[in-house]
Amino acid sequence: MIDKMMDSSFFAAARALDASSLRQQVIAHNLANVNTPGYKRQDIQFETQLAQVLARKGGAASTGAAIEALQPRVVTNNATSQRPDGNNVDMEMENVAMAENTIRYEALSQSVTAYLGSMKSVITGR
Repeated sequence: MIDKMMDSSFFAAARALDASSLRQQVIAHNLANVNTPGYKRQDIQFETQLAQVLARKGGAASTGAAIEALQPRVVTNNATSQRPDGNNVDMEMENVAMAENTIRYEALSQSVTAYLGSMKSVITGR
């Protein structure tokens, strides 16, 4: 019942929150391994998949179901490193990514909160 009241933008924001949370963990893991010889940086793939689902022509119900099925994936960047120990983590780049991700998470969180607040207003009539 409640799924029918939510639209695809809510599901997209909720899934993006999940991806952002996982990305924060991966960035922290990268930073923790900045001095580990041979460690290769990891990242999350999600936004491209979400954009593809949103670009499909289909009903809102099929889009919502497709968005709900999306799962962020952890990918390893096996690019060679300029460092002699083989580690390819750039601390400055990770710190920038963490700041960007924090801002994204806050914006998504506010969006989901506002949507749920409006749904509460509709349900309670206030």
